[in-house]
Amino acid sequence: MYLSARARLILEYVLMNKKKVTSKVLATEMDVSERTIRRDLSEVEAVLGSYHLELVRTGNELTIEGTETDRQNFKWQLLDLSYNEFTPLERQNFILKTLLREDQPVKLIALANDLSVTISTVSNDLMKLEDELGVEVLIERKRGSGILLQASENKKREMMSDLLNQTLPKNTLYQYFNQQMAESEVKTLVEDRLLNLLNTTLLNRVEEVLRRWRQELSYDITDDAYLTLIVHIAISVERLVNGKHSVEIPVNLAAVAEYQEYQQAKELLADCLEMEAHVVPDGEAAYVTMHLRGVKTQEEESSLSGNEAIQAITLATRLIAKVSSQIDTPLEEPALLTGLVAHLRSALRRLDEGMRIQNPLVESIKQDYPDLFKVIRRAFDEVYPRKKAPDEEIGYLVLHFGATILQLKKQASFRGLVVCSSGIGTSKMLVTRLQQALPQLKSLKSTSLFEMLHQEQAGFYDVIVSTIDLGKVDFDYFLVSPILTQREIAQIEVYLQQKQGVYPKKAIKQVEKFNLIESVHHLEKMKAQIDTVLAVLKTFQVFPIDQVEGSLEDVIRAICMVIFQDEQDLHVEVLVRFLMERETWGGFGIPETRLALFHVRNEYVHHPLFQVFPLKRPMFVPSMDGGEVEVSTLLVLLAPEKLSAYNLEVLSYISAMIIDSDETIATFESGDSSKITPLVIQKLYQLMNQ
Repeated sequence: MYLSARARLILEYVLMNKKKVTSKVLATEMDVSERTIRRDLSEVEAVLGSYHLELVRTGNELTIEGTETDRQNFKWQLLDLSYNEFTPLERQNFILKTLLREDQPVKLIALANDLSVTISTVSNDLMKLEDELGVEVLIERKRGSGILLQASENKKREMMSDLLNQTLPKNTLYQYFNQQMAESEVKTLVEDRLLNLLNTTLLNRVEEVLRRWRQELSYDITDDAYLTLIVHIAISVERLVNGKHSVEIPVNLAAVAEYQEYQQAKELLADCLEMEAHVVPDGEAAYVTMHLRGVKTQEEESSLSGNEAIQAITLATRLIAKVSSQIDTPLEEPALLTGLVAHLRSALRRLDEGMRIQNPLVESIKQDYPDLFKVIRRAFDEVYPRKKAPDEEIGYLVLHFGATILQLKKQASFRGLVVCSSGIGTSKMLVTRLQQALPQLKSLKSTSLFEMLHQEQAGFYDVIVSTIDLGKVDFDYFLVSPILTQREIAQIEVYLQQKQGVYPKKAIKQVEKFNLIESVHHLEKMKAQIDTVLAVLKTFQVFPIDQVEGSLEDVIRAICMVIFQDEQDLHVEVLVRFLMERETWGGFGIPETRLALFHVRNEYVHHPLFQVFPLKRPMFVPSMDGGEVEVSTLLVLLAPEKLSAYNLEVLSYISAMIIDSDETIATFESGDSSKITPLVIQKLYQLMNQ
């Protein structure tokens, strides 16, 4: 039975979750719209039906029902179902896994056959892989032989670790090692998905050895650190068994050998390999030693004794002083120092040994905390010039400082002055409203215009709010209505946060109700939406099409060529084909209008694009309701294949705004650039303000 890639992912996700899953969660996980998920569910239902299982929908929630025997049988056979559709990311991961496994060149035709794609597609995937892998990895092309991956053994293990984390999330490993998942399930995942980069027998052996080691420790380590250690050591053992033991021996091997973890590493590897400890290569023991030293818990790390602790405390103290000076905000919080010391002890070891740390939030942190990230990067480079810290390490430091700064924001207090015509009546209402909406305004005084201009000293107050125009004065103030609108509250809050000099976040009213992670997610959404709006506005245009006699396909090709003038990496013929396929999906003419909307998402589109093409002569096109409609304006909405739910919200908004009202429809139908462009700008600004 054929199974599409996305249907397979939906089945895996729903089966692996004991709780009900919503279509919204699935859409977010797979970076598609809920409508796309709903369309794929028919295929999911058909597959389940042939295995005596049923997809049950309760409102917007999904679950798979059937006997436990049928569920288990289906899980075992799920990945044996035939499918020949891979996403670009799956193709690239498949190619990387193959290259990591093979010591000899691999022919492109073999990869193309395995993936059921053309050699050209494999070549394009290879170029994308090279861009992502960076300068440390070379994909060597040998004419007549094929391609070969060139990288250090350490780098290859790093890539294997990344692939394993993608294929076997830690929650899956946790369930397996705690006997919550059948061995056959994990074996299928490991051997089929990772192409035998790792086998379950070895994985079990490593976990068994590490479990005994963990039980004998005088301190505890977290489950997350434990699973990370299993992955690293399992990869090391796998490579050793296959003769790949050329890891870099640290120049300070003698110093590393003094650590108690060094002997532990030798013994652990010896147990896993069933050999004598003295036979274990020194480089391998040093490699594992660094991982053992990197998994100690915060409780162990926070011990304020020893050279490492003193170095971490000194560095943390200097770092706090530098950052406080640069953002002009005192950060004398005990929790900040404790947290930094605990993190820096491990971080300094990693930096000294050139070890890499994973930080899945680093890009979000850099986008949402840009100023603070730059400040901490500059400060850390000054206080620790020995080694250049990777962005992943700086990202974790930003989270420590960000949490402290957000806490200080909650404690901040400001003085405010409310000016009304008489100083009574509406001023009391305004003071009450301000105190409710902005609790950081701890001290609020109301005054009349006369008193303000003749007695009050404006410089004494952090913010001045007035219900009347004060004329030409030499201080800033907010002119508001007596009832104080939400927009006015937001403007005042932004001003106070800027006055406070807080770096981490763009100011939003809800931020004080969020914890740190919620704040990151909320502002990640805002950032994604703003970026999408900017991308749309930067490429927006209204371009009249003076079509000659020809088919709809000819007109679409002419439109694509117009877009191509500014989007040189666009594949015109591919886009024409995708746009024409809309006809088979139900048409693109908007009923009861003279508009047609072409919208496509695929891997050849690199950023969102919305453009309007008035026609010199109306033409008939297939309508969304199954008939035909005469249209005078064609609208094109393009988006990348991989797009977050936050970006999709903006594009959905654009689709909806086209038919928002009769006036909006008439504006687009007019084809008049002087009317359409201001309308689009206005609507997108409204979205951002909302």
